[in-house]
Amino acid sequence: MDLICYAISASNIFSRYLNVEGIPQPCAGAMPSPLILVIDDDKLFRWAASKALERAGYRVHEAATGEDGLAAARDFHPEAVLLDIRLPDMDGFTVLEAIRQARPDLPVLMVTADPTPKTRRQALRLGANAYFEKPCEWASLLAALSQALHPSSPPRHSGG
Repeated sequence: MDLICYAISASNIFSRYLNVEGIPQPCAGAMPSPLILVIDDDKLFRWAASKALERAGYRVHEAATGEDGLAAARDFHPEAVLLDIRLPDMDGFTVLEAIRQARPDLPVLMVTADPTPKTRRQALRLGANAYFEKPCEWASLLAALSQALHPSSPPRHSGG
C-alpha cells in the first residue's frame, strides 16, 4: 500500500511541475533557438523547466549550484537565465548580482518555492526581469521570457 501512495504522491508532484498543455510548439525551419540557462538545485524542477522550455523551442543548459551556474553563464553565453533564489552554495541574489556585473542586459527570471513580498522586491530591485512562485505557470513564465528576450514587448511581469 505504501508503494501505491508513494506513486500517487510522486505523480501529483510531477503533474504540478510539468503541466505543458497550451505551450506552443516551435515552427519547423525557424531560426536557431535561444539558449536558456536553468540554475536550480531541485532536479525535478530543472527537468520540468527544461521540458517546458524545449517544448517551446528553446535550447537548455542546466546547473545545480550558483557556482556552476555562473561558470555556465560565462562559458555558454545563454540568452536568458531561469534562476532559483535558494541554492546550496550561495543564494540566487548573489548569483543575480554577479550576472548583472558581467552581463547587465542578460534577462534573468527568478523562481522560488518560498515567495515573500520581501524576496520579490529584492529580486526586482536587483534587476530580475520577472519573479515566479514554484510550481510555475509555464505559460506565464514563457510569456515573461519572451518579453525579456524581446525588449520592445510590454514591461516586467511577476506571476505566481
